[in-house]
Amino acid sequence: SAATRVNADGNIEKETENKLLQSNTFDTTWTNVNSSETSGQSGYDGSNDAWLLTATSTTNARVEQTNTNTGVQTFSVYAKAGTADFIRVAANVTGGGSFYYSFFDLANGTIETNQFLIDSSIENVGGSWYRCSITYNSTNIKVVLNACDADGSSAVTNGAYILIQDAQLNQGLIAQEVITTTTTALYGGI
Repeated sequence: SAATRVNADGNIEKETENKLLQSNTFDTTWTNVNSSETSGQSGYDGSNDAWLLTATSTTNARVEQTNTNTGVQTFSVYAKAGTADFIRVAANVTGGGSFYYSFFDLANGTIETNQFLIDSSIENVGGSWYRCSITYNSTNIKVVLNACDADGSSAVTNGAYILIQDAQLNQGLIAQEVITTTTTALYGGI
């Protein structure tokens, strides 16, 4: 767990963290379901580190990572519309298949349907890229990113895609500064 401290002004400061593995390598510890992932795409940060998340079926095209953490958590990802306009950002939590999620409209930069969340947010970072995040209080089993054609539905056109980059899972109420991980969770500065 990330360290916290009280600074000289009496404010609580928290160490940054990313509890995901391979947080920007979506073809490793991530499981693809009805999808394929292609690296080397132009990203939000000017790099070529983004990924195409392409549907290989007409429903529930996704990448997911098994990850068990508890308490108040924020799961975020940078995303951009491709030939599909929506992403569902979700956490599968304990209690038999319950999902905490939000659908985000990447064509218009809006938050759509939510379920069981403390909060969700979408931040325009330029170039039609958005940082989409959900905040919830539960024990998650896995985190999930779906490419979708419309709000509230896992349906997607076979071959449709969105772009994703830099997934992050951290404790707390906000999406922290991105820390890219490889084989272990990482902790950063205060």
